[in-house]
Amino acid sequence: MLFRWLVLTVAVWAAVEIVPGITYDTWPTLVVTALVLGILNALVKPVLTLVSIPFIVLTLGLFLLVINAAILKMAAGLVAGFAVDSWTAAFLGSVVISLVSMLCSGTKVKVVVASR
Repeated sequence: MLFRWLVLTVAVWAAVEIVPGITYDTWPTLVVTALVLGILNALVKPVLTLVSIPFIVLTLGLFLLVINAAILKMAAGLVAGFAVDSWTAAFLGSVVISLVSMLCSGTKVKVVVASR
């Protein structure tokens, strides 16, 4: 659990460094933001995912990126000192956070190659 929180903190920091429009004041703000993101991902994201199943199916899963961006904007609204300026910044930030979290946590991506 602590490792996942650390990974999320690093991922949020990477998003701040890469995506213009995402800012934070201090390191404790970044750590609290990671905690709030974890809580929102655990409690709110499943509800949003369930409600938006038709859109997720229609867009072949790409609507999940919009849900992730909404969660990031929610976290910015809840944490003083953490700001996401636009939906574009939230969208790009959520993509960066997802990729960095996947890389740091050691999640393996399987690539299937068809051979004869």
